[in-house]
Amino acid sequence: MILVAYGTRPEIIKLFPVVRELQRQGVRFKTLFTGQQTDLYEDVKDLVPAPDHTFARHFSGEQKHNTLANSFIKICSAAEELFTHHRFDYVVVQGDTTTACALAQVAFYNKFRVAHVEAGLRTFDLENPYPEEANRSVIGQIAAVNFAPTPTAKKHLEQAGAKNIHLVGNTIVDAVNIIQEEHRIPNATSSHEVLITLHRRENHEIMDELFEELNQVALKHPDLRLTLPIHPNPNVRKHRERLAASNIRVIKPVGYLDMLRMVAASAFVITDSGGLQEECSCFNKKVIIVRETTERPEILDVGLGRLVGGKILANIEWAKTPPAKAVVSPFGDGRASERIVRILAGGGLSPSK
Repeated sequence: MILVAYGTRPEIIKLFPVVRELQRQGVRFKTLFTGQQTDLYEDVKDLVPAPDHTFARHFSGEQKHNTLANSFIKICSAAEELFTHHRFDYVVVQGDTTTACALAQVAFYNKFRVAHVEAGLRTFDLENPYPEEANRSVIGQIAAVNFAPTPTAKKHLEQAGAKNIHLVGNTIVDAVNIIQEEHRIPNATSSHEVLITLHRRENHEIMDELFEELNQVALKHPDLRLTLPIHPNPNVRKHRERLAASNIRVIKPVGYLDMLRMVAASAFVITDSGGLQEECSCFNKKVIIVRETTERPEILDVGLGRLVGGKILANIEWAKTPPAKAVVSPFGDGRASERIVRILAGGGLSPSK
């Protein structure tokens, strides 16, 4: 029996193709929703079956915003109880969240095999992204099977001495392909729209400066129409009044389908998100990365991404220049889930060729 575990919206987006492939291949599995993001779960819950197990009650109550440590403790405690009463051949976790790290460690302590989807991404800087860089590194060392999305990620795992490494691609390409096929999302080739998302923890201390940069972008580039779906974190929301330019629109958080539609309709994207770097590549969109480092250097290698730190305005002209040619996503061919399930169903103990 395989347990597919997730607790945040990005995890569900990247794991729903795996769940569908498990169903298609007739492999026995259960699902677990930890409840790390109960609000954002509502947006994507229809992508996956109703969870067989959930820790959501552990996150209910008056404490709306949990600390990292508090969330970790809650998930570990609930996972210990679950693993005491249920046995699984694999516990599948994705990426670098608190959910993934906590479940992987408790599964490891209980002698369950951990399968890590999207393994091997690294910046080698524990502060950027924080705490995701540490989470990924820990999971990679204790996982029984590591599914690397790119050759660079595979190399990182090999250098770290990780076990059973399989180069499979990134399931985000599978997810975008499925949603594009189901919803027929048009991809704009000429646009003045710019999508912005800012939320990352290491940017909270300079969020006021970043919002002022956005104001300057709007004032000096009146041809652009900037849209920022504001993140619910209070450390981001408290700065929204700084965005006073008439061609900046601040809106409520949007669902994933609407987010993909906004990416497709944009001239380019400004973000500190990891996942959006991958999604932009699926639509051949340039992305200004508001970070000092990225664990997805492939977006830089193909010329679609540029790391800018906090200097957004100085890089707008680069972003406004369309890509020289259509770029195939460096993150996969849309068949990652098929490979992952085939490997898990076969025991997962010998690297794929």
